[in-house]
Amino acid sequence: MSMSRAQTPIFSIPMRRVEGFLADKICFRDAKARTPHPGLILENDSHNECRLQVWDKFLIKHEYTISKQHGERFVDVTNDNNIIHRKGNIVPGAMTVSKIILPLEVLFSELEISSVNIKFTGSAFYCERTCNLFLWQFVSSDYIQIEVKTYQQDRAIATTIILGKLKTASKPVKEIEEALVNKKCFTRVQEYFETLGILNDFYVNKEGYKDYTYPLAYIASLPSAEIVNQLSGQGGMINILRMDFGNYERIPITGDKGPEVKLARAKKRNTFNKIMTEVAEGLVTYYRGLAIVNPIAKFQNSTEPVLDAINKLINTDTQEKEFIAPT
Repeated sequence: MSMSRAQTPIFSIPMRRVEGFLADKICFRDAKARTPHPGLILENDSHNECRLQVWDKFLIKHEYTISKQHGERFVDVTNDNNIIHRKGNIVPGAMTVSKIILPLEVLFSELEISSVNIKFTGSAFYCERTCNLFLWQFVSSDYIQIEVKTYQQDRAIATTIILGKLKTASKPVKEIEEALVNKKCFTRVQEYFETLGILNDFYVNKEGYKDYTYPLAYIASLPSAEIVNQLSGQGGMINILRMDFGNYERIPITGDKGPEVKLARAKKRNTFNKIMTEVAEGLVTYYRGLAIVNPIAKFQNSTEPVLDAINKLINTDTQEKEFIAPT
């Protein structure tokens, strides 16, 4: 969608938010940069703060590397007991998901993510450079589609479609008093940010208030761990993950236990497991989704073991691991 220069930008980005990424490299690319009507313009506002004004579609290139130490800490924080992330060299699929969603939440506080659809096409490995390419397209004056391609070296890891819209100025912000925040749960969220190499202050400190709600990236990382716990105690391989965040009601970090994931198998199949997911806090269900899990993963009480298949994944050469992404 092209915007006339007689109008205001679609939205703007405070460039200081890039500083929240401790080791990652983030580049903004504009195909119209050398034309009379570029899609991105860098300017200082009335407070002399550098902001990137967005007028049209653009591309973000995000490069990062995950160490095994950070991967092990991540699965500790998310309670993922899959052994391949500790004994093997495979980055948790939920960590790849987090590296796709969380940068959007940190950089673009005006964006309301309504749904995420991720299809894994390969496994990511520790200590290898990974690249996310975000293509922003404006479906209308309010609605946004972001297509994300994830690569490691020359291998495709995942394809993601994210749908969302811009916040309206009239929508009230539900501020949470710091005194009400569950300190234990908030510490876990801080540890989650640390494993991803992102400063949590750049998420919490929104313009004009502090946001004490769970990041959607954190929420999207939880079903993976619960699937591991439910599938024979060993875990399996997620091929597709979908999360519907609906009307964008965020879960406040005030509950006694934090978000809870509920799973149900939609229908028994020989070729794959379709697992319905719900994320709730107390008596309130906030989000729903589904995961497509390949046959290596079997529900508890199944007579078919999965440990031998997991061991093969750990010991197989990396060139043979390009078709699935572990939970």
